[in-house]
Amino acid sequence: MIKLRNICVALLAVPLLAVAATDPTLLRLVMPDAKVVAGLQVTQTKSSAFGQFILSRMQVEDPQFQKFITKTGFDPRRDVTEIVMASNWEQATPQSRWLVAARGVFNIPMITSAAIANGGASTDFQGLSILTYAPTDQQQAALNGIAFLDQSTAIMGDIASVKSAIQRQRAKTPLPAKLLGKIQALSAKNDFWFATLVPISEFAGAMPDPNLSSAMKGNLLGAVHEASGGIRFGETVNISGEAVTRSDKDAQALEDVFRFVAGLIQGGRQNDPAAGQIASWLDTMDLQTKANVMTVSLAIPEKQLEQMLNTMRQERPRKKPAAPQIN
Repeated sequence: MIKLRNICVALLAVPLLAVAATDPTLLRLVMPDAKVVAGLQVTQTKSSAFGQFILSRMQVEDPQFQKFITKTGFDPRRDVTEIVMASNWEQATPQSRWLVAARGVFNIPMITSAAIANGGASTDFQGLSILTYAPTDQQQAALNGIAFLDQSTAIMGDIASVKSAIQRQRAKTPLPAKLLGKIQALSAKNDFWFATLVPISEFAGAMPDPNLSSAMKGNLLGAVHEASGGIRFGETVNISGEAVTRSDKDAQALEDVFRFVAGLIQGGRQNDPAAGQIASWLDTMDLQTKANVMTVSLAIPEKQLEQMLNTMRQERPRKKPAAPQIN
């Protein structure tokens, strides 16, 4: 059975790769009380060395994935050009809202037909059809859906967010200036970017590793009230981040911890080849603190990043990625 949720998942199955100057049309769709926003654009990265590396390793011969493409006429590797994701981060409350907005090419009749034929429903809202599907989590009461604003713009999320996004698109409502300015600055110099107004400690529950989850709840990361960053791909992969802490003292403490950990890794470069490679990357790390803000940047040669990912892939048991289920 094809489920509408699988369409949403397929949109997000594209590698988290590139963003350059986020489309303002997508930004207008983001809820005004958004606390977590991220963006990426696939187009530029398809021509980058790292993008080609990732695409070449995607398992695309899976029969279920091929059936999904045939039924819907939608191939996320080919048809999606840009994605913006947002949430108000009101977790585990009725006010929780999330939205994914995508630019690309969508065969709306085929997607609609496949969705309805496999359990979806279509309802009208202000002249647009919203395809709805039941949530898989029984504890989640909200209904989720997807709508196409035109042939090249799709939105998905909880129904309240989808309807509100439709209204914002028509009213051309802008994001709050603070968040909009940060997003514009990030997307202008990064391929993948994110910005959060949520304390880092609040993400602990989403971490699969209990040790990492516990560390994120500690006093140091608990002091990080806002964070942002991004990645820019090329012959050298540039990674940057910014942390806004409670106080100047917290920012300096965070920098000290970064330097301490980096020093430990760099000190072991002679005894561990993997540590040696990471240590060479850390040699390029630039850490700075100004008042209560710490910034960090790192440059990694693209070829070395490929080698590391290949090594990790060989060391781990190979798992087949989940594909949209079609009966």
